[in-house]
Amino acid sequence: MKLDCCPKREGKSMYNQSDQIGNRYHSLQTKIWLHHDVFSGHWWTIVILNILFLIVFLMLMDRYRILLITFSFLVNFVIVGFTDEIGTYFNAWSYPHQLAVFTHRLNAVDFFVVPISMSLTYQYFSKWKMYILSSILLSAIICFIAAPIFVYFHLYEIENWNYFYSFVVMMLMLMLSKIFVDFVFKKSEKYA
Repeated sequence: MKLDCCPKREGKSMYNQSDQIGNRYHSLQTKIWLHHDVFSGHWWTIVILNILFLIVFLMLMDRYRILLITFSFLVNFVIVGFTDEIGTYFNAWSYPHQLAVFTHRLNAVDFFVVPISMSLTYQYFSKWKMYILSSILLSAIICFIAAPIFVYFHLYEIENWNYFYSFVVMMLMLMLSKIFVDFVFKKSEKYA
């Protein structure tokens, strides 16, 4: 005897209801973004902050290791984006203002600021001892200084989370990033 957790009709109905709620939510988000976010002070802060970090990154990037540092940035962008998706999904934190309404990845904290900071740390501190020390410093600056500033200016909201948890997650992201980028780089050198 096969047991179904929910009959097919009920499952279809629940899916339709969920889809309708999702559509209404996205419609409301778009209206809020169009009427309250886009071109507001918060929106311009996000734009300017990301442009400044991009300019700094392009100016400081080691031209002799451009592929490695760019790869590091892309890895960091994915790690930070994935972590951010998990955190927002489980309501640990949220972003009341977005650069673009169609994705939560384009926000003040995660779009360029954190991945670029992580990539520059990787570039300047390639030896593990210095990398760990600089990662502790970077994590402390991001989690105990920058995050509270973003909270104060309503660019970031902490729901079911705290700054210490952010510090631990930031350290884990930095370690994972270095392990992965170093691994890929060493493998590519082996076959070059």
